[in-house]
Order: sequence, then C-alpha cells, then structure tokens
Amino acid sequence: MFNRQTSLWMGDLDPYMDEDFIKQAFSAMGESPLGVKIITHRITGGSAGYCFVELADEESVERCVQRLNGKLVPGSNPPRKFKLNYATYGKRPEPGPEFSVFVGDLASEVDDYQLHQAFKKFPSCKGAKVVTDQYGYSRGYGFVKFGDENEQKKAIEECQGTMLAGKPLRLSIAVAKRYGFNGFGSSYLYFFYSQKVGTYQAQNTYTNYSQTQTPYYGGTGGTGGYYPQWGTYDHIVLTFIHVSSDPLAVCDVDQWNKDFMQRSEELYEALMNCHWEPLDSTDSPFPSS
Repeated sequence: MFNRQTSLWMGDLDPYMDEDFIKQAFSAMGESPLGVKIITHRITGGSAGYCFVELADEESVERCVQRLNGKLVPGSNPPRKFKLNYATYGKRPEPGPEFSVFVGDLASEVDDYQLHQAFKKFPSCKGAKVVTDQYGYSRGYGFVKFGDENEQKKAIEECQGTMLAGKPLRLSIAVAKRYGFNGFGSSYLYFFYSQKVGTYQAQNTYTNYSQTQTPYYGGTGGTGGYYPQWGTYDHIVLTFIHVSSDPLAVCDVDQWNKDFMQRSEELYEALMNCHWEPLDSTDSPFPSS
C-alpha cells in the first residue's frame, strides 16, 4: 500500500518504461525509491503514461520535485524529461497571489533544488524554476516564487550579488504578463535588465516565443488532475520602457530564410555575370579586353 505523503507522481512515460526502468532512473540520479506502481489503462491493460514512486520520507519527495523536474531521464530513448509532482492534492502550490523574482547569470550546474535552497530562508518562498532548453540544459536564468510581496523585495535586496555555484546572482522583479493568441497557447515577451542596489540599467534585449500549455500532467483524464508546479514561464522582468506592442509579433523564420537565400542567389549571379563568357572550344581565341 503506497503512502501518498511520501510518494511522487511521474508522468510522460513511454510504454517500455516499467517499474525496474523507473527505479534505475531514480537510482542513477542519486535517489533511492522504495517502490514504483505503474498505472495501467483499464481497457487495454497497457501503461496509462504515469506512475507513482514511493520514497523514504516527505523530505525526499520535496528534494526530487525540486531537483529532478525537467532533467533528462537516464536511459530514455527517445530522450524524456522527468515530469514530477506531489502525489497528494494538499501539496499542490498554494492558491493566492504570487510574486516572482527573475534570477539571471546562473551557473550551468544550478538546478531547481539548488536555486530553491538559496531562497528557502524566506518563509513565503513557494519554489524555484531554472529555465532549460529541449535537452534539459540550463539557459542561465530562472524564477523564484514568493507568496508575500515584501519578502520578494527583501530577497532582491539581501540576495543581490550572492554567490551561487561560483557566480553572483543577478536579481530583479518579474511580473506575470500573458497575452494569448488562442485558447491553447500564449506568447510571452521578456525584457531583461541588470539591477544594482537602487540602480536600474535597462537593456534592449528581448526574447519572444510561443509555447503550448498543458493544463494537466499526463494528458489523459485518468491522471486525476495533478497540476504542474510550473506550467509556463509567464513572466516579464520589469523595466521602465513603455512597450505598446510586441516588436516581433510574427517570427516567420521560413520567410526570413527565403529572403536570405534570395539575396545570396542575387550575389552569386552578380559574381558569375562579371566573368568572361565561356569559350566555344579549346581552340577558340581569347576575347580582347
């Protein structure tokens, strides 16, 4: 009988991932699972795509959620990332207002767990997320969520420049902002700035991307409604620049590539046309200059 208080929910499983595979994956990441229960489809009898992993205590559950989420599952082919959540409803992120801090200049080895440890001294800290690429590697920045606005500001003041994994943290306020283009996805705009104590230095760098949202883990109704901790990175970092519209509302990469190739062809043709005409045969006289 599984104890939900000391168990994890794990989703996005492939059919070949059985109990032994899950145990080995956790062991390879330095954890010691006590048991794994694969949930099966009630009609087909095959894997429903998620399971429960029992650990030694609640501390281990918390550590795994913070440390392993988003990292590659050892031995998975095609590569899969750990998609973990608490097995109990009571462990879902608390409702209510959230105040986020943008954390930049992160060392590549810093993960969610380490980032959370750096801010857990603040009682209202709800969690931390390091943004990763499709392969699970850190992009060098992340977010920390607080339930109290005063602690959000206090964290920025006290932890600005704090060393983490050999690099000083760059902190600033991040405010949730969402403007969706349809019911299933949203487009997000990030403006980053470096913040010294009492001084703001705006930069013009921005990132625009679209990301599909999944409201529940697992993608099936049988999962019982386990919500992800961090569904999307719907934050912008505050600046004093007024932006009335998205400067890159449409990112048409195909058209940009086509335009680039067209310019390249024009250059090639111009280079070829500046040469002499080809000779009819090897005995033909050279044209006079």
